[in-house]
Amino acid sequence: MNIRQMEYFLAVAEAGNISAAAQKLKISQPPLSTQIRLLEEELGVRLMDRGARRIRLTDAGQLLYRRALSIVDMTESTTRELKELAGGLHGLLSLGTISSCGAVLLDERMPLYHQRYPHISFELWEGNTFELLEKLQRGGIELALVRTPFREDGLECIYLQQEPMVVAAKKEFFQDYPAKTVSLHDLARMPLIYYRRFEHLLNAAFQQLSLTPEAACKNDDARTCLMWARAGLGVALVPQSMVPMMDDGSLCSRVVDDSQLMTQVALVRRKGSYCSAPAKRFWQLFAGDPEWDKGPEGMEESMEDPQEESDHSTK
Repeated sequence: MNIRQMEYFLAVAEAGNISAAAQKLKISQPPLSTQIRLLEEELGVRLMDRGARRIRLTDAGQLLYRRALSIVDMTESTTRELKELAGGLHGLLSLGTISSCGAVLLDERMPLYHQRYPHISFELWEGNTFELLEKLQRGGIELALVRTPFREDGLECIYLQQEPMVVAAKKEFFQDYPAKTVSLHDLARMPLIYYRRFEHLLNAAFQQLSLTPEAACKNDDARTCLMWARAGLGVALVPQSMVPMMDDGSLCSRVVDDSQLMTQVALVRRKGSYCSAPAKRFWQLFAGDPEWDKGPEGMEESMEDPQEESDHSTK
C-alpha cells in the first residue's frame, strides 16, 4: 500500500464512482479500477460495494478512508516542511482561522510578521473551532486560531486577552436600554441570534438566575449573527471584536455585563508535533518571545530541535 493508492482510494470514495474519480485524477478508468482491486487484494478485505450507479464503502473501507485522510494530510505537510528546511525563509505556513478572529489576526502582529518575513506565504483554512482542531490533529495544518470554549487535551495554547460578549442590533431594539451595558436579565427579554457553540455557555449563565433565553436564531457562524441583526431580525450575541469587522454603521451595540460571558482567541498547536520554521516564528510572535525575528540562520537552527518548546503554554 502506497500514498498514490491511498490518493486513488480517497478520490473514488469521495466521488462515489470510478468514472468521476478518474476524471478528477486525470487518468483513465481501467488503471484506477486496477489499483483499487490490487489494494483490496493486498489488504485481504473488500473496501467497496460496487452498485449500478454508486460505490459505497464497506466497514473496512470507512476505516481506511479515515486513516488515509490523515496519512495523506501528514505526507503533504511533511513534504512542505522538508522544502521549507531547504528554502529557509521561503516557506509556507498552513494556518487555520475562525471567522471571528480577523481583528486579532490582522492587527499589528500579521503586518509585523509579513514585514520581517515577506517571502513566507500563507495557506489559510477557515472553519469553526471544532473543524480546525480536528484538522490540526490530523496534521493538515500546523497552527490554528480558535476561540474558547474548547478542550485543551493534547494541545499547547497561547491565550490572548479576554473580551466580553456584546449584543448588536438595529437602534430600535435598544430603546429601553440607554446604558452602554446590558445584564443577563436584559438579555432574557431580547430575541437573541447566537452562534451555536455559545449555547452551553449562555444556558449555564441563565440557569443560575432561573432565566431562559429567547432564541430567535441559532447558527454556526458569528458573521451570520450580525447579518441577521443588520436585517432587523433580532439581536446578535457575538464577541466584541467581531462587530467592527461586520458593522456597516447600521448597528448599535451594548456590552454584556457578566463575567461568565467572556471569550478568548487562542493560538494552538499539537503537543510534541514538528514545528516548521515559519510556524515557530509565528508562534513566538504571539507568545511575545523576543527571539521571534531571528534571521534565516536562526530559523534553520531552531528546526533542529522541534520539541524544545513542547511544554510551552501561556495564559
